[in-house]
Amino acid sequence: MAAMTQRDRRALMLLGVAAGLFLVLQLDMFAPSSASGSPATDAALDALEQRLQLAQIQARQRPLTEAELSAAQKRLEKVEGRLLESADPALAQAEMRSLVGQLLDAEGIPLRASRFAPVKLEQDRYAQVPLVVEFTCGIEQMVNFMAAVANSSRLLATRDIRIRPDKPEVKSIAVTMTVAGFLPMDRAPELAEKAAGASR
Repeated sequence: MAAMTQRDRRALMLLGVAAGLFLVLQLDMFAPSSASGSPATDAALDALEQRLQLAQIQARQRPLTEAELSAAQKRLEKVEGRLLESADPALAQAEMRSLVGQLLDAEGIPLRASRFAPVKLEQDRYAQVPLVVEFTCGIEQMVNFMAAVANSSRLLATRDIRIRPDKPEVKSIAVTMTVAGFLPMDRAPELAEKAAGASR
């Protein structure tokens, strides 16, 4: 084997230095990044962490939310079970006259007069069916009648109560009152169409 010349030795040394530099550069490229990244990377990681925390909170709250929704649905079903049974507003007015008449009779209050007020929208989902009644009674009878309206098997509400003295010597009062019952909106389509037209 021929002896290496001075020139060959220098070339071999340069080759070794180049190979070493190449290895150092390669190792640096694949080394893990330092703890403090660029601001953009840190911001992205923070956003991901916040989204993860929000998802965890929502996952923990989901059973509670579902329970609240279920309870609200049951309350709504219970209330809607007390709506008027009639198929349309005209029949509902007759149902209201019968209901209120029965409540007055139960308290021994004679009905002097009654009239229907216009059926109108109530909270975008229901039709309000008002009945105006006039009667004379004692104060205690009035209190009992109001309690009977509130506790009726049908959902009833009092509106526009006007009271004036009738016979002070027997503590009787003359009352004009509006008592309203409610129908689902799908049983009052004309009212629903009118409301839809007004909202356009």
